[in-house]
Amino acid sequence: MTTNNFHQAVFLRRSPKEVLCVDKDKTYHVYDLQIAVKAFCVYLSMSDLKKIAIYTDDAYLFLVAFSACIYAKKEVILLGSMHVDLSTENEYFDALISDRNFDNEKIPNFNIKELIKEIPLRSTDEIPAVNHDAVITKKPDPESRISFFTSGSTGKSKKIEKTLSQLEKDIFHLEDLTKDLDEHKDLIFMASVSPCHLYGLTFRVLLPFLRSFVFDTRFFKYHEELCDNGIGKKVVFVSSPAILKKIDKSLKSPDIIFTLSAGASLSNQSAKEYYEWTSCPITEIYGSTETNFIGYREATGHEQMYTPFKGIYFTKQDDTLYLHSPLLKEPFLLDDNIVFEGDRFIVKSRKDKVVKLSENRVSLTQIEQLSSQFENIDDAVAMPVEKNCRTHIGIVLATKSADILNSDETKRHDFVKRYRETLKEKIIPIAIPRYIRFVKQIPVNSMGKKVVAELMELFK
Repeated sequence: MTTNNFHQAVFLRRSPKEVLCVDKDKTYHVYDLQIAVKAFCVYLSMSDLKKIAIYTDDAYLFLVAFSACIYAKKEVILLGSMHVDLSTENEYFDALISDRNFDNEKIPNFNIKELIKEIPLRSTDEIPAVNHDAVITKKPDPESRISFFTSGSTGKSKKIEKTLSQLEKDIFHLEDLTKDLDEHKDLIFMASVSPCHLYGLTFRVLLPFLRSFVFDTRFFKYHEELCDNGIGKKVVFVSSPAILKKIDKSLKSPDIIFTLSAGASLSNQSAKEYYEWTSCPITEIYGSTETNFIGYREATGHEQMYTPFKGIYFTKQDDTLYLHSPLLKEPFLLDDNIVFEGDRFIVKSRKDKVVKLSENRVSLTQIEQLSSQFENIDDAVAMPVEKNCRTHIGIVLATKSADILNSDETKRHDFVKRYRETLKEKIIPIAIPRYIRFVKQIPVNSMGKKVVAELMELFK
């Protein structure tokens, strides 16, 4: 795969008449993409904007916006896990492309849905065999920057920069995992994850686009939508644990031949129920925005080991584990607890979240684990909370107990007192949560990751 594979996929390799994607009763051809990308690229090129954010769940609108920015030499900012106040100026981007209108005079907002309306869709017969009118001959810079933001385990997002050539290498890296898909006719990619995450961009948009598979443009939030629209098709379902663990087995499963999941761990019970429903194992991807994709396993409800992708290996120095990957420029320090058996491995626990308070290293992960073991507590999220120029630990406790959620101040005070007394026996005093909030359920995003930035609002 060359560094200009993206350019070939947009303008050179495929017939303009070829079907690119579908949306209910709409069919988009490669020609439609070419026309839209060139028009929007010319429009963006006339501006002095440098960093443009993309915020849309529709995969076709995303691909048009993404491609136009790349050809117009703009840095792409993907807001997948980042909570940004779009009503004010910010340091991250100077324009926004979305599929909705934001009332904001300080940040230019391009409504890609409205702009696309001006370009009529053509039937196959109306599309020329060779497109002479809407081709961009100059190849995009392989070092074009695409910036992602991590979900922020302590409430603050971290910016991760990739390049176009790195994203192309990702697809080549996944070739062994997905090579059997070429054998199927009438194959369609359907997804319940945003294209604004690395996982969603790679598997929902770039993989089908660069490999010439048809994809459905829509974001499927409900299983009913997936079942209704997957009838009569061979489906590749790109999803996350947040959706997969809520399968309604009373529905008739579509013909799903390949299922992908990433972003958070999937329970054995959820994997077992999904496998029974579809007869298709879930292929779990292990990795992160920082590391890219490290390994995969087929989850059917039994604990299985991950197999590293091609070129991946690990080295250990004392108690420190380093990841070596052809997708990274240098070895990456892994904090996950990994147990090896030959060339394969099991991830026992994910990265420990550590903050420093008064010269003490405090493990947020440990606080969460201890809290989740307490009576009537289903889940917990700990985070640093700054008030009056001092930082303390805050924690959000999820509980279904009406006695805790609806009790009077005296009963809640007694519960908090017992909770803190229990923690005193196991962690240092400064790590005991100073601020405590109660909710029925911890919110998660489309990737199944806890939305820490939303929980931070509870302490304001």
